[in-house]
Amino acid sequence: MILSTEDLARSLSNERLHLILMPTEACNFRCVYCYEDFKYRRMEPWVVEAVRRWIASRAPGLRSLHLSWFGGEPLLARGVIRTLMGDARALHGNYPDLTVTSNATTNGYLLTPAVLTELVDLGVTGYQISFDGPREYHDRKRVLAGGGGSFDRIWGNLLAARDVKKAFSITIRVHVDQETAEAVPRFLEQVSNTFGGDDRFDVYIRGLSRLGGPNDAALPVFEREEGAQVIDRVKDHARSLGLRLFEAEPGHSICYAARANSFVVRANGRLNKCTVALEEPSNLVGVLRPDGTVDLKPAPMMLWMRGLKSGDAAELKCPMRGIRSADSTHRTESLGIIVK
Repeated sequence: MILSTEDLARSLSNERLHLILMPTEACNFRCVYCYEDFKYRRMEPWVVEAVRRWIASRAPGLRSLHLSWFGGEPLLARGVIRTLMGDARALHGNYPDLTVTSNATTNGYLLTPAVLTELVDLGVTGYQISFDGPREYHDRKRVLAGGGGSFDRIWGNLLAARDVKKAFSITIRVHVDQETAEAVPRFLEQVSNTFGGDDRFDVYIRGLSRLGGPNDAALPVFEREEGAQVIDRVKDHARSLGLRLFEAEPGHSICYAARANSFVVRANGRLNKCTVALEEPSNLVGVLRPDGTVDLKPAPMMLWMRGLKSGDAAELKCPMRGIRSADSTHRTESLGIIVK
């Protein structure tokens, strides 16, 4: 990868701030490949207030503020989203040159038309929702916390979203593994027949990954080379159906975690760089103070940002590789937080 002057400037700029906010780390799903422990049920009130103060203090010097909602399942804590998005939206009145954008990574189970309308009106206009192929495959992998499948509810919410007369985008993320590879093309045909004429929907196809969860050893993931070939064939099929594929814009192949101006804000006020391996010691780069200031650790920050100096493609694409604790054997990859 050749790191352009523009990419470097964007990754280091004090005029840009990207916060990946975890309003809750609880979840209503128990996906078989999940790596989270659901430890913190809801963002603590003092953390919400500290985030408000942090954003307000940074706003005068910002030109771009992007808020990504993550979890757990972020829609379980919509009150936190309402509070912080209300503040962020109000900033534009005081700082007309500040662009505020927002997206959410959600399982889609709670994304009813009413919820979608409310969130879009607040400024959350981009969504990423995952599927593991057709219903019979999806329901074995993306299981409700109380048991049972989730496909019909999510699919129904997507169908209803078509009738919401708002400007938003939904990226349907499709996981491919050894079990689902033959069935995914059939699912893509279902997606094409249902959403192919609506430009608000696109598709993001990627292989299933081992991300440090308790079931990693049993996951039927592809080896890297074989998986790349399978993914290419699946993408070709999607294109033949006329589906729009999400493709990273130039410069966006740099992982958010490699950028100096991107942080994960956990529900307890910890600041991480990566949404994977949340309890990894090297992933703790600082803490948020109650007054809205941040206490950053220079050494881990520099470790995550090393690709900006080296220009090394692997360090820019997934800086977590190579810096996990020596006793860790999990292969990690970025979850692919989509910033549109």
